[in-house]
Amino acid sequence: MLSILSKYINKDFKDFTRTDVLKYLDRFRKDESADPLHKWIGTYNQNVIQIVKFFKWLYKCSLDPHSRSKEPRPAVIQNIPKLRRKETSGCYQPSDMWNAENNLLFLNVNQD
Repeated sequence: MLSILSKYINKDFKDFTRTDVLKYLDRFRKDESADPLHKWIGTYNQNVIQIVKFFKWLYKCSLDPHSRSKEPRPAVIQNIPKLRRKETSGCYQPSDMWNAENNLLFLNVNQD
């Protein structure tokens, strides 16, 4: 992920700005017709987590969970929020669940 970020922005990591990071993250956004279940939000959030951890390490901020809230984030990653999913029940549909026939088939196969 970091190599892709570096190639996409084409700068040294120390020269990155908040705008550069947001520009990279915006490439994950998809419109409603392309991704009706908003799966892109999970990818976006995973990248935010990795980028924040990396820039905290790069700028020598503590990764200790107890002191993390006391230290300010580096300017390059300040106020970059994770996004909330729009679906309340997740991305699974009722048809994704196994029915009784699937359960029996699974149990029969594993008993042999």
